[in-house]
Amino acid sequence: MEKSGRGWSHGSRMKPAAEYDIRYGSGLLRNESAAWPRYLVVSTPSAYRTAQPYLSQEPAGVAYAAWLDFSYQQELSNSLPDDAELVVGLGGGLALDAAKYVALYKDLPLIMAPTIVSTGAIIHGVVAKWEGRKIIGSLDDWPWVDCDHVLVDDDVVLAAPYYLNTAGLGDILCGYAGIAEWQWRSRNGLTPPCDEAVIAAVSEHHEKIAGGFEKTLDTHGDLTANSVHHIMRCMQERDARTLQQPGTESGDHPFWLALELVNDKGWIHGEMVALGAIIISWQCDAQPETLIERLDRCKVRRRPTEIGLSREELRKGLAFVPGYMAERNIDSILRHKPVTASQFDALWNFLETC
Repeated sequence: MEKSGRGWSHGSRMKPAAEYDIRYGSGLLRNESAAWPRYLVVSTPSAYRTAQPYLSQEPAGVAYAAWLDFSYQQELSNSLPDDAELVVGLGGGLALDAAKYVALYKDLPLIMAPTIVSTGAIIHGVVAKWEGRKIIGSLDDWPWVDCDHVLVDDDVVLAAPYYLNTAGLGDILCGYAGIAEWQWRSRNGLTPPCDEAVIAAVSEHHEKIAGGFEKTLDTHGDLTANSVHHIMRCMQERDARTLQQPGTESGDHPFWLALELVNDKGWIHGEMVALGAIIISWQCDAQPETLIERLDRCKVRRRPTEIGLSREELRKGLAFVPGYMAERNIDSILRHKPVTASQFDALWNFLETC
């Protein structure tokens, strides 16, 4: 197996998501692992417990990723043997991103084997530079590794709790925040008028995502292999569907980063950015119920207490967000029109009852 594209900077050269070789089916991990050369696994304890029974041969070394701080990832790479011929990422976004770093550092080919389809880390080669919970620099400063291919083994992915997979749809549908912010800026004369045809196209696409997902569920409303494939394919085509027009910048992902930084705590990425999009659309007065209805149809958890976010943690995060965004020049309504005082009380009530 040959090494794919990679580098320690200029991450914009990485392979586009649309070009990823993604393989679907039952028994993939067991069949492919039988032919692997001496290999290393980067995973997390729970993900490895799920995937290990499907491995036809034991790896030469296993490293469990705990977080993405670059100094930590260097130590993780050094802890693994130097005589392997392949790196395999087994897990969710944390494990897959750490596997990219190990593959780059050891200059080895990489295979991605997600145990959940919850994040764009599966189809993005970039390795963001983290210093603790802070991201340093930008895309062109970050390392990147194009994997050889992605294995989406239905048996492995469906063994995970449903919400870890449906969170992947939250990471796509949060794009509604871009529409909400664009409309808000346009109404307030901060940008030229919105292109309603573009907005209609995005909305139609999101509706197809939700409707298509519902059709994949079994008679009990549970996820099937088709559900997994639908989520993964929607994730792969997301980049090509993202709003690119001036004025469409959104604060949903910065909201997630700021919340985790100020609370020194992590949450499920797709759920948290979906919540950020709800808050933004609520503050923009842009029919947040539309987004909520799609998230519910896609079985994405989105109430704060349901996803493990307390009232005080959210209040603390929203108070921190304006300064965080100002320092990074992020043009979001959460920076210019903060949610504070009695407005926060109204927001909390809306989030928990709607």
